[in-house]
Amino acid sequence: MNLETQPPEPSSPSLAELLEERHADIIQRWTERLRRGLAPEERTRCELEDHISDELWEMTAVLRQHEATGDRPVPEWNPMTRAHGAWRLRRGFDVRELMREYHVLRECILDLVEETNVRVTLGEVRALSAFLTTRVAESVVEYTRQHDEQTLLGGEERFRLLVEGVEGVEDYAIYILDPEGRVMSWNVGAERIKGYSAQEVLGQSFSRFYTPEDVAAGVPDKCLQAAATHGHCRTEALRIHKDGHRFWADAVITALRDEHGVLRGFSDVTRDISKRKRAEQALRETTQRLQAILETAVDGIITIDERGLIQDVNPATTRIFGYAPEELIGRNVSTLMPEPYRCEHDGYIDSYMCTDVRKVIGIGREVEGRRKDGSVFPLELSISETLLPQGRLFTGLVRDITARKRAERTQAFFIEVGTVLSQSLDVHMTLRRLASLAVTHLCDYCMVDLLGEDGRLHRLEMAARAPEKQVLLEISRPYPPLLGSHSPVARALESGNAVVIPEITPGWLDAAARNAEHRANLEALGPKSVALVPLVARGRKLGIINLAWTSPHTGDFNADLEIAKGLADRAAVAIDNARLYQEAQEAIKVREDVVAIVSHDLRNPLNAITLSATALLKREDVDERSTKAVSRIYAAAERASGMICDLLDFTQARVSGIPVQPAPLDFHEHVHRVVEEVQLAWPERHITFHAHGDGRGEWDEGRLAQVVTNLVGNALQHSPAGTPVRVSTWDEGQDVRLEVHNEGDPIPSELRTMLFEPYQRGQEAGEGRGSLGLGLYITRQIVLGHGGTLDVQSTEDEGTTFTVRLPRHQA
Repeated sequence: MNLETQPPEPSSPSLAELLEERHADIIQRWTERLRRGLAPEERTRCELEDHISDELWEMTAVLRQHEATGDRPVPEWNPMTRAHGAWRLRRGFDVRELMREYHVLRECILDLVEETNVRVTLGEVRALSAFLTTRVAESVVEYTRQHDEQTLLGGEERFRLLVEGVEGVEDYAIYILDPEGRVMSWNVGAERIKGYSAQEVLGQSFSRFYTPEDVAAGVPDKCLQAAATHGHCRTEALRIHKDGHRFWADAVITALRDEHGVLRGFSDVTRDISKRKRAEQALRETTQRLQAILETAVDGIITIDERGLIQDVNPATTRIFGYAPEELIGRNVSTLMPEPYRCEHDGYIDSYMCTDVRKVIGIGREVEGRRKDGSVFPLELSISETLLPQGRLFTGLVRDITARKRAERTQAFFIEVGTVLSQSLDVHMTLRRLASLAVTHLCDYCMVDLLGEDGRLHRLEMAARAPEKQVLLEISRPYPPLLGSHSPVARALESGNAVVIPEITPGWLDAAARNAEHRANLEALGPKSVALVPLVARGRKLGIINLAWTSPHTGDFNADLEIAKGLADRAAVAIDNARLYQEAQEAIKVREDVVAIVSHDLRNPLNAITLSATALLKREDVDERSTKAVSRIYAAAERASGMICDLLDFTQARVSGIPVQPAPLDFHEHVHRVVEEVQLAWPERHITFHAHGDGRGEWDEGRLAQVVTNLVGNALQHSPAGTPVRVSTWDEGQDVRLEVHNEGDPIPSELRTMLFEPYQRGQEAGEGRGSLGLGLYITRQIVLGHGGTLDVQSTEDEGTTFTVRLPRHQA
């Protein structure tokens, strides 16, 4: 059976409506169950059915009264019921049959409720129980009056004998009290409910069944007084079992009077309703927990019926949409939707009701909602469906994802900012992209002012969404803010803090304008809200971004300011990097120019020295001492020429890479020739050469000679005297390989990572050999120019090996 603590929904039939609609069905069910106990005469059957029909109508009236007032009415004593009891007794039926009739009637009603899934409230159950309990009590009263017209004791005895033997009323404790409240009779149901046997309670005060608190308050006597005054007294209260535990009881005490109206005693019909009370308490607790969940839930919970009408909302819903609950209950849920979804929603429901095809139910998705103030915002929506006898209910769980969406947009924006600003190291290009990002995602127009070397602000970039505003911005270019003035833009830069002006006033424009023409230009631009964000990188102020909106800013200005600050921070770093790069490029150009000039100017005197030394060496009249001196001069000049060549190659590599001009060449033969030339310069050292396979290909002959000379010379310089240097060339299919190996101490690990950088020299390099530390750097640049690779392996056991791999033909 479906129990609710609240009144049923308008679309759900009440218990009274069910009794009216199924009146004949209930009588038929009741008659079939009692068929064996009914009298065989047709007239008797009809009279009994008529009586039950009247009882059902009266029961319906009691339930209607409950619906109207919300109270639990106590049924009036009904003379018809007493007449029915007298008639049944004259026909030979006793109280057991009367009790069974009402018991079966209750079961028929409850079975019908369960079959139809009617949602019955606890109030309706209480009213039904009160009605049936009262009718049972009336039957007992009539039985007593009919069977004891002379003396009450005789009737009590007969009543006791009948009630104690009734098996169908074990759910009820039925006993008789004398006028002072002493127990005079006791049935099986009373023994089961109260725990006492008849011998233990007969002659005892019925107050022992009450709690000590009720006894102290005089409740037992008050109940007897009320029953004597009003005819009966019905209560729901705690009672005491023999073992001391407490249970909830529904008790009806009825005054028993003779035909002269003299009080002869009381009947007490008690039913244990502990299970019902526990169920009510559990339902209340469940309802309270559910209500607590609904009230504290962060997400909005909306329940609608199959017509799309809102049945219930939780507090989060009112907070999200801005409506009070009473403004939503009963209205179509499309109230919370923007167009075009508002007009289309009812069609979605009708389509689902006709086809049962789920497009939204059970599937979470992102939609848009509409607040009471008309603003539209993103929602995450999931819908579930509940099938009830009276129709379908749909429950929507909604979550405001405005903050999440803003965070996602902000993250995507910053990713775009990082990508765009990192694509160029040109200051002007960086500023142009910064302004473009600002007007695309944040504001209506933007101006960027940077500090120059003169310490003044210069307006370097401007951008606007509207083309007509771009023209006005160009007019404002000559009017950057003056530092030290009253300009709010200059003050923001001087403070180093971002400033927002939600509403621009004429006074603000007056303070920002440098002259009347500038004031007119600002008026034409029409800013309504402004954000001023300084550009600061590495603790140094670079300038300021002026972001303006031509209509009042209606969104979250603080959130947009944080985004603007993030843009400014990233832009400041990009601008600073671009400036540093530009300065570095200028410094490199100056250095390269100096190197080129010096190298060129040094070649002329060196050539003269070399030619003069050569001429002197060829003369026969020069003595031996002079010849040695001239030879040293010649060798020094040659070394100086080599260093100049290295400087020129280094400069060229830095600018555009060392150019190579491949031509057909035998790799093995060419390397062998260069090794022999190096051997002539190092006659005291032993150099071995081995070639393997085919050496034909295309390489730059001169540059390849530089590679071999540098690597073999490097091996000779950094290996112990008396140890050989091994040079090998190999055929590797599409590539060729050159290996130069020497023995000796390995290259230190800290030097190995910088080995091919310029100006890196080993400890032995400077011992009279004249080195700038550019040899390996130039060697690697030549190898890269051929599309090859240069690697080194150096261990204490194996020595040091430089390996060059070159493709036979360049791609």
